[in-house]
Amino acid sequence: MSLLNRIDELSGSSKVRRAWFAFACAVFVVVIAIPSIFVVTHMFTDWGLVDQVLNDEGIRNTVISAVANSFSIALIVTVIDILVGLPMAWIMVRKDFKGKKWLDTLLDMPLAFPTAVIGISVVMFWISPEGINIPGLGLSLSPYMLVILLHIIFTYPYMVRSLSAILEQIEPNYETAAMTLGASRWTAVRTITIPLFRAGLATGFILCFARSLSETGGTYIALTMMGVQTSFFTGPSFISFLKSDESWYTDDQMMGAQILISVIMIVLALILLVVVRKLIAKFRFPMNKVWPDLGRKVSRGALPKAKDFLTIAFLIVVVLLPTFYIFLYLTQPIPTIDYGQLFGSIGTSFLVAGIAVAIDIVIGVPMAMYIARHREGKLGQLLDGLVNVPLIIPTTALGFSLFLFWGSLGLDSSFDLVLVILGHISFTYPLVVRNLIGSIEEVDPAYEEVSMTLGAKPFQAFRKVLFPIIKSAVIAGGILAFTRSLGETGATTSISDTVNTVPIYITHLVEDGLYTEAAMCSIVLILICFIIMFGLRAITGRRSRRDA
Repeated sequence: MSLLNRIDELSGSSKVRRAWFAFACAVFVVVIAIPSIFVVTHMFTDWGLVDQVLNDEGIRNTVISAVANSFSIALIVTVIDILVGLPMAWIMVRKDFKGKKWLDTLLDMPLAFPTAVIGISVVMFWISPEGINIPGLGLSLSPYMLVILLHIIFTYPYMVRSLSAILEQIEPNYETAAMTLGASRWTAVRTITIPLFRAGLATGFILCFARSLSETGGTYIALTMMGVQTSFFTGPSFISFLKSDESWYTDDQMMGAQILISVIMIVLALILLVVVRKLIAKFRFPMNKVWPDLGRKVSRGALPKAKDFLTIAFLIVVVLLPTFYIFLYLTQPIPTIDYGQLFGSIGTSFLVAGIAVAIDIVIGVPMAMYIARHREGKLGQLLDGLVNVPLIIPTTALGFSLFLFWGSLGLDSSFDLVLVILGHISFTYPLVVRNLIGSIEEVDPAYEEVSMTLGAKPFQAFRKVLFPIIKSAVIAGGILAFTRSLGETGATTSISDTVNTVPIYITHLVEDGLYTEAAMCSIVLILICFIIMFGLRAITGRRSRRDA
């Protein structure tokens, strides 16, 4: 009997299914949820340190300002992502054109860039500061505006991927039928397709908002290059500032400030995201009225072409050009690079990311299925909220919290690589689960029930019925998680000083002022990621055509 057949037989037992779900929940709680919020316990155990911060007007005002900047920037960035991400998702799913595979891969590439390198590249493109020989636009932008432009690059792919995964499951025949009956394309899309986007919109909002809220490395590097790292803060960049320059505050003040800002951001973000999810779930697009003349005008002529043009232009000018602008360093003399250290750090990064994503999928699928199928239950709602927690916490604070938790259990530096992998699982796991939840919710459970009525075991029903439908969401979530792990800086440095991933290696070059060396190493990493991601898409594309 093959392994799959054995698993099929075991899945027929309700005890085995409950045990597997219990195991997935236990791993989530012990490895992800509790370590991620362990820092909150220090709000009580170290209240004296927090009280010092609250009684110091200067630090208190800085913390409040940093939190306000983080939330307002995240909200603005997410709204922009929705407005420009929906038409881009439509283009990528519903339209065929030459170079589509290349563009599809380019959409994910900003996620694979080390965040510190994107910070450098964005500042080079928009501002062209002193000390950089590469010419840029030279615009006079405020730190607030620059951080918004930077965060759009990090979050835009999340929105496009989340909406694309849902759109791929929506049958276009519904729109065709509506247009056959006389509706314009705009009316068909507005009244039929867009209302079905709610699950993907909720997923995209959470991913984008949380990603912006937790961004650390790129923001801090960009503010440093602008020379405002001591006067303008987001929540995560303030934590990075505390760690990088210990001359401003005492040890007690730094610890108290980190605890306070982390707890404030966790609580406020959870409240806001719960409210937003409920609003999106209850939101109804206007379907009672139809405006035939307006629909025909919007659906024909130059307007649809202008929409597509502006969508592509936004992608190129705001996302891709600032991201890839660092490639202009190829025009500079090639510096001496320690390829041994570079490829060693790349190998470590791929090892950490690969193991993290594999574990994310194995324990994330049963969790996503339970949440999607038990949305109204108390346990389902509780787990749904807890899954968001690691996304919301700033990665530097997340790493610090994980370090405190595992350190309290006696794990020393000999377990550093394991701890880094556990840390990366914490912030990548929600990316996989959130994508799967939105996808599974769009699948009628009757499909699986019918297959089991005809004799299929539960795992057979999953393999043969559900998985082929949600496969695109699994791939999208895996890519998001892998690239997120590959580019992470803040959490890794907070957990360990000895594990040298490629973002850490490049960040050290940046801190030493070796911009050219950092850029060249980044280009090598980018090319490797591009080859792997394009190869993955080619393989999955061939399999999809063969299965069809």
